[in-house]
Amino acid sequence: GATGPNAFDCSGLVGYALTGSFGGHPYTTGTFMGWPTVSDPQPGDICVNDHHAGVYIGGGQMIHAPQTGDFVKISAVHSGMKIVRQP
Repeated sequence: GATGPNAFDCSGLVGYALTGSFGGHPYTTGTFMGWPTVSDPQPGDICVNDHHAGVYIGGGQMIHAPQTGDFVKISAVHSGMKIVRQP
């Protein structure tokens, strides 16, 4: 997937947010699905479902790379996403 700096897919953007570096990180949406779910979401936690991921920023919102060719955006956490925290 796209891991920046000129383009991101969803896991590439989350990986950049977690590491501060472009590419070369081990993160995928599947990786995030295996992390522990939290009941008290905090900014910096990860919003994830089986096909998408974003970074929780508070207030029920996340920052994410919606789809190929689109810009990174802030939006409401998608219905059905769980919030996880890096173990």
